Amino acid sequence: MKSVLSVQGRLLPAFLVSVSLILSIGVSSAALAQTVNVPGLGEDVTVYTDADGIPTIAGETEADVTFVQGYLHARDRFFQMDFLRRVASGTLAELLGSGALGNDIQLRTLGLRRAAFATWVALSPEEKGWVKAYADGVNTYLRNNPLPPEYGAIELTAAEAWTPVD
Repeated sequence: MKSVLSVQGRLLPAFLVSVSLILSIGVSSAALAQTVNVPGLGEDVTVYTDADGIPTIAGETEADVTFVQGYLHARDRFFQMDFLRRVASGTLAELLGSGALGNDIQLRTLGLRRAAFATWVALSPEEKGWVKAYADGVNTYLRNNPLPPEYGAIELTAAEAWTPVD
C-alpha cells in the first residue's frame, strides 16, 4: 500500500504527490529534496522542502512517513512539543518551577493525560503502529542530536523520551 499524504485538502498517493511537487516547483527547486536515511526506516523516505521551509514527506509506507514526520517535528520544534506535553500532563512545574504548580494541579484534575492514555488503548493495532512510528522518529532524533537551545537557558541537559501517549 502506498503512503497517503494530504495536499490542499485532497488525499493522493505519495508517488503522485512527489511527481506533482517536482513538476510544480520546477527543476531549480528539486535540489531541495533529500533522502533521509536514519535507523528505523524500512524504505527510503524523501522530504521535499518548499521555498518557505515547509517539508512534504513521501515514502512507501505509512509507518516510514510517520516516523520521518516525528523526526522532523523533533528537529524543528522539540522544545515546544515537550512544553505542551508538560502542560497537558500537569508536569510543567518540573520544567519551570513552582510558579506553574497551580496550572499543573488544574490540568491534572482535568485529566488530559488520562484521556490520551484511554485514546491510545482504544486505537486499532494499525493506528498504534503509526503513533509508535511517530514516537520512534522523535526519539531517534533526540538520541542523535543535542537538545534545542531553550534547554540550556533553563539549565537542563536531558529530556524524557517521547511516548505514544504523548
